[in-house]
Amino acid sequence: MVNRKTIFLLLLVGLFFAGQQKKGLIIGVEHQPTEQIEVRRHFNCYNHRVDWNTLIDLENNPILNICLTGAESEELEKLGIKDLESRLEKLQRGNLIRKVGCSYKLAFPSILGEKRTKLQRVVEQTASEVLPAAEEMTRDIIPHLKGYEGMLYHVVWSILMDSPLAWQAAEAELRKQLKKNNISLGGTNWLMYPSHPYRAGTNTYTDLKQGPIKITWSLNTPTPPVVHKTIKKYENQLMQSAMEDQPLKDQEAKQALARYGLIDGQSVSQVYIIDTSSQAAQIYGKLSSKFGKTVMEHFDTEKMTDLLEIPPEQAVVIVYHEICYEILKQLSAKNILEVPQIVLKPKVETTQMYRLISFIHISDSNHEGRGRNSKARRN
Repeated sequence: MVNRKTIFLLLLVGLFFAGQQKKGLIIGVEHQPTEQIEVRRHFNCYNHRVDWNTLIDLENNPILNICLTGAESEELEKLGIKDLESRLEKLQRGNLIRKVGCSYKLAFPSILGEKRTKLQRVVEQTASEVLPAAEEMTRDIIPHLKGYEGMLYHVVWSILMDSPLAWQAAEAELRKQLKKNNISLGGTNWLMYPSHPYRAGTNTYTDLKQGPIKITWSLNTPTPPVVHKTIKKYENQLMQSAMEDQPLKDQEAKQALARYGLIDGQSVSQVYIIDTSSQAAQIYGKLSSKFGKTVMEHFDTEKMTDLLEIPPEQAVVIVYHEICYEILKQLSAKNILEVPQIVLKPKVETTQMYRLISFIHISDSNHEGRGRNSKARRN
């Protein structure tokens, strides 16, 4: 028969091991997720070459996960992947993993666990400090969107926050902070887990006749290259409809463009065109530069570099994005900015995609007034 003293000791031992197991789980989350990350969904790329086909191949996902903390050949072989060697070679050529000594590691920073939590606290604080300037910026945009009020989110994110002018201003401020002239915010890849719910990106395509187009994307939106391919195919008809305020006649073009809401119910183009010679374009440019500078004025580069354990150039690229996402979230929470549902939620009608696309029309003074009196309003 077990006496009370023995039962008490058994309980103590049980509590001790339970505590150790709980502690082990916490450590596990901090260094290696208990569940596999779908790396392609949380991978970020800023102007850096990567083998996208290799990245999105789900057969490579177990390899990328085990490389989060570094893995030697023996560990990788336990995955039971038959063509492991060829996959490792592809992943290395694609700038996704690298071999350091006998260990394979991700070829880019991975931010998760405790590091991710600490970063989020800093991001929220910085975003709150920049928010008043972002509110003013958003309100300054609205008068230039008459007839295109639904484009506000796209303009705030892709035309201002994520524009080359904003990045140039951020880069200039970083040079001042570090007192170095050879600083450049070049290509950077990184893994952020979990991703910010307001995460977004901008694809710019320069192969159209009328000028570049910018497409805002998120994990929930149609794939930008597919949308771009459609626009490019029917560019002439779409732009002619915009300039002349006349419906498209070609049935194939109407069907393809209507899928993304690029024509209205009367088959007339409703694309948002920003003329580079317009007042709106000048205002957007000034606000964009001002925003990039403002973010960096509240950016603690040294602190972020130490926290993420990466060079300052990479830290700025990564954290700048996160600050912008958080500002978008805070603007939305204050009902200052409506974020289209197609950005935030899966399986939303693709006809809302037109709210995430703009044409940058490059014109000279001789063409400045073209189309001004048409219903296809130009800014």
